[in-house]
Amino acid sequence: MFKAAQELVKSTEASDTIQASEQSHGRTTTRTSAIYPIPAQLLPLWAGAKYIIAVERTGLRWQGKKSRRRLVYFNESHYYLSSKDWSASQFSDAIRGHWLIENRLHWPKDVTLNEDNCIHRDGNAPANWAMVRQFLVSLARMSGTNTIPQALRLMAVPS
Repeated sequence: MFKAAQELVKSTEASDTIQASEQSHGRTTTRTSAIYPIPAQLLPLWAGAKYIIAVERTGLRWQGKKSRRRLVYFNESHYYLSSKDWSASQFSDAIRGHWLIENRLHWPKDVTLNEDNCIHRDGNAPANWAMVRQFLVSLARMSGTNTIPQALRLMAVPS
């Protein structure tokens, strides 16, 4: 399926395209989203799908530990299937919205609060601790600090 999507994108002209650029957190990213109608011969492989959405992300981002960080160029391609009759702008917003949830919720819980290495595995403990971690993330966001770790340090200091 992945190879077929790559071939389709290489050999077909997009029916709609949008490009957006942003600079944040020391990164520069350009996203190009393009819609490709799925040809009739491929439709049986992907029941219900009408379009392949190709998203290419390029730019510069920081890589490495703080003591040896450097800006590196990146170029990533992602492919999505959809049955929706949307514009490239609508698909781009929906895809970006999905990753916003991942980056604003799951990433802090996994990385900052080490949720993946939680030792609580029995009964209600995993769900309870997940709620506690989510509460901490919410408090951290309301604290007015720039980062979750900064807010956690602020909350840990006795007054």
